[in-house]
Amino acid sequence: MLEHLIVCRHGETEWNIQRRAQGRADSPLTAAGIAQAQALGRALAARGVEHIVSSTLGRALHTAEIVADITGCTVSVDERLVERAFGELEGQRFEDMALDPMWTAVVRCSDPDATAPGSESLREVAARVMAALESAMALPYRSIAVITHGQSISALMGTLHASGDYSAYRHGNCGYTPLHVREGGLVVDAWNIDPLAVLEAEAATVTNPK
Repeated sequence: MLEHLIVCRHGETEWNIQRRAQGRADSPLTAAGIAQAQALGRALAARGVEHIVSSTLGRALHTAEIVADITGCTVSVDERLVERAFGELEGQRFEDMALDPMWTAVVRCSDPDATAPGSESLREVAARVMAALESAMALPYRSIAVITHGQSISALMGTLHASGDYSAYRHGNCGYTPLHVREGGLVVDAWNIDPLAVLEAEAATVTNPK
């Protein structure tokens, strides 16, 4: 029976650097993104993760494959974990979109019901991501990692915290949030843990023991 579900964001991409809205479009991982995924793999291995469920988008799958190589886990995919659809905003720079008041709520996640033409609201994203997590919870493992996307995580966390402003829940690349399964629900154990920072802290402890 599942006890721990760890929600992770994919590694840094070229469009992340350029501050572009990726949505359902895709962009390759950078060298830094690959290093982040490797650090995430080591962190998840230490947590005893047994299986990985990934978004079907390339940047998430590449991250999942790197993590799987390190952890020895199997990987399955769930299309419901893909990033928020941005519609006509996809590929545009965030700073350019933010200049238009019409799109500010969409870009900044301040309104969970805001949409652009062809896009999803954060509430819609949260509904499908929650459904994907419910399916993951039925898998025959004790600890599972989910590899998904920034605004998908914001939508999920805003829902779990019953928050009207999802903008508070920004996730760094390869940041991870452990969730504890309790009485059929999900409880947030920690928030947006940086795997590189964890590894650096562990290395410092080994180098400079008390």
